[in-house]
Amino acid sequence: MNNIITLENLKVEIEKKREELNNLMVCEIDKYKILDFSQKLDKLIFQYYKFRENEKSN
Repeated sequence: MNNIITLENLKVEIEKKREELNNLMVCEIDKYKILDFSQKLDKLIFQYYKFRENEKSN
């Protein structure tokens, strides 16, 4: 399996996580699970912007 991360892969993953987070919010699931999930999403978004910056500088 290829583990190379691309901007497009990150975009897709971020969108999936956003949808999942929205579903969690609607279902009124445990707030700690929502927080954990939200933090994971934040990390993906950070990766995306970091990767994008590296692409621009090259």
